[in-house]
Amino acid sequence: MNDEKFRRLTTLYIEDAIEASDLELLNRELANSPDRVRQFNDLRLLTGLIKEHGQAGNSESITTTTPLPSPHTVPMTSQKELLELISDTPSETSQRTNVITFVVLAAAASLLIILSWLGIDSPQNTGTSPIATLAYASHASWETEERAVGHEFGKGKLNLEVGLARLDFRNGATITLQGPAEFEILTADKTILNSGILTASIPDSAVGFEVLTPAMDIVDRGTAFGVSVGADGETDVGVFEGEVEVSLTDSGDSPQLVREGNAVRSRPEANFIHTVNYSTERYENAWPVTSGVLQATGLMKFVSPGPEFVPGRYEDSERILVFPERSQVLLNSDLRVDVTEPGKYKRVRRRDRDVLAAGQMIRSYLLQLNPLGEFPRKEANEARVIGQITFDRPILGLIGGTSLLTKTDELLGHPLGEYGENRRGIEPSRSDDLPDSGRDDVTLSQDRRTLSLDLSASSAIDQIRVVVSEPQPETMSRLGSAKTSQSQIE
Repeated sequence: MNDEKFRRLTTLYIEDAIEASDLELLNRELANSPDRVRQFNDLRLLTGLIKEHGQAGNSESITTTTPLPSPHTVPMTSQKELLELISDTPSETSQRTNVITFVVLAAAASLLIILSWLGIDSPQNTGTSPIATLAYASHASWETEERAVGHEFGKGKLNLEVGLARLDFRNGATITLQGPAEFEILTADKTILNSGILTASIPDSAVGFEVLTPAMDIVDRGTAFGVSVGADGETDVGVFEGEVEVSLTDSGDSPQLVREGNAVRSRPEANFIHTVNYSTERYENAWPVTSGVLQATGLMKFVSPGPEFVPGRYEDSERILVFPERSQVLLNSDLRVDVTEPGKYKRVRRRDRDVLAAGQMIRSYLLQLNPLGEFPRKEANEARVIGQITFDRPILGLIGGTSLLTKTDELLGHPLGEYGENRRGIEPSRSDDLPDSGRDDVTLSQDRRTLSLDLSASSAIDQIRVVVSEPQPETMSRLGSAKTSQSQIE
């Protein structure tokens, strides 16, 4: 959908004049584009501000009564960015749309100036400004009000009694809490975990993110890590990727560095921090959600990264293993993959391979069935495992051929992984196969989030690389404080 059409549908929605067919188109656009969600939320926010402070002039007829599913809210653009977006409107855009948009922007700009004169803080700078969004919950129960996916959190305490809850911060950080957990958001990049389990994935846009505990202060240095705090305040920190700095709470001592594949422990009022054996067992429920795997059913096991990451070394005849590989990979050139469309994965000739266009941000996972020992080809007792996995973002492509797996190891494989030279890949079905052919069955759902697998492995290792869409980190530009000058607004 082009910008002109999107603005027209958004305007119709705000006017409560949108038809069912157009509402469906708008829903589809919002479901597939975080940028569109941001633009949509910006315009609705500005309209709400105008209504609340009586600056809308003739905008009283603008309502938001049309039932539109609440999309995942994303950071708001600055007013300057929104004005630039509207200024790009082609000359043939309907006069009605332009007039309404101009009224909304002009009134919002006036509102911010008036608030500044009165010395009133803008909504963005109040204590209730959204800092994080509830992106996923599983059997979650909260001590006070129940919260649905899409709920926004500002500063304050969160008591999760049971279950899992993933919070996506506006700066790009992802935190998953495992209840019972007492957690508090202090600022956009500083939090407190008083008890419970937390796993975190921190991109470059949020380096320096802090988690304070009764025993230790943890400062991220571009990494993924887990924190566990017991009822007595004893704190464990395990680093999955990258490194963190830890220091005793309120000690003033110089922090010490904890690198990938290492773990430390301390107690409140202790005088030192112990090094302990690295283990991800206590984080095995929360970490998959943080890393983008919302659900894995059937005989599937999520394997956390760590030292000596060698997929082929993991042998398991009863489960399909899921390895997180790379995140925040920007494609500088087109990437060839075997499959991009929903449906059943069938054998693809080299010349028929699909392409993921350059410029996209992606992350990757490796799914593997590697039975204990080896089975002769076509043996009836070869290992067969069925499972299903659901990701938090759309699957863009699948790589299941040996040569293409090898070619993409450097770009998409785990930075510390050793993939070896063993025979690998899957044997997908062919168009002329009979039922129960014994080939590998892989199906991508129509919403591109779920992959169903029925794998049979013998002498070779069954592996398939999954390429998932990754949202590009936003520069956290906001509407600005009420102190913004008129020249900045203009």
